[in-house]
Amino acid sequence: MSPCKNSSIPRVSVCIPSYNAEKYIGQTIRSVIDSTYSDFEIIVQDDASTDKTFVIAQDFTDERVRCFRNSSNRGPVMNWNLSLRKASGEFVGLLNHDDLYSPFWLEFAVHHLDRKPHLGWVVTAGGTIDPAGNVLSFGGLFSETREYGPSESFPELAKLNGLKGGFLVRRAVLDEVGYYDEAAGPGADNELFLRLASKYPFFFNSRPHAAVFWRLHGDNLTHTWGDVEQATESFYILDKIFSDTELPHTLRRYAKPAYEYLHRKLLKTCSRLLERRDFDALVRIVHLMRLHI
Repeated sequence: MSPCKNSSIPRVSVCIPSYNAEKYIGQTIRSVIDSTYSDFEIIVQDDASTDKTFVIAQDFTDERVRCFRNSSNRGPVMNWNLSLRKASGEFVGLLNHDDLYSPFWLEFAVHHLDRKPHLGWVVTAGGTIDPAGNVLSFGGLFSETREYGPSESFPELAKLNGLKGGFLVRRAVLDEVGYYDEAAGPGADNELFLRLASKYPFFFNSRPHAAVFWRLHGDNLTHTWGDVEQATESFYILDKIFSDTELPHTLRRYAKPAYEYLHRKLLKTCSRLLERRDFDALVRIVHLMRLHI
């Protein structure tokens, strides 16, 4: 693990954990560099890629780009945490190695964090783009651009459908609630968002000009996330969150609807598995559901 450049301490750290992303890593880094807000560092944490990902990242001459490479592959969630631990900024965000920032996203997020000290984080809606960068869809957790407290955000995030966009969080808040739970698998982001939402309100952006765009392609991490693994990790997240004795009582009442929503999702998964005649996965998921009735 070796840094490729040094930079002064910035206000914002954009962490880009990467693995075999040579097709897109350059565009991802460039989208941050082209932001209207400039007081940032970019931390590329490469997870021992076997392609040219690290070389492409190192080729950026902008001194705000800092590159690190793991000596061996650690897996996605551990690599997310490795990148976050190198962040030195007051505000921290994580950007997937194939996704893009809109030019105004960082400026929007920092503006609201500066104006409203009680906010723990800022969240944006997002869009999906195809491999060529064409926008396929756009949406978010909510339709209105405004502040959302735990009573609104927590039950929505408990559906485990992700942010549908991006986030920028105060480093002090992240240190307080903890980083990604490496036992939660690729769904660890959902678990972290729930911990954040249980304690801190966020300001939400619903507009494309300050959004994050997720690239849809055949190598997305979610495509390697099996149905049984996803179901197992989803129940793990809900069990962990709702068994936490520090979870406010006002949020505990969302346990039943959260589990019911997950069961409905898994019934659709079971239907697909039945059509595919994947009886082994079907039986395992039904067993998980029975344990959580």
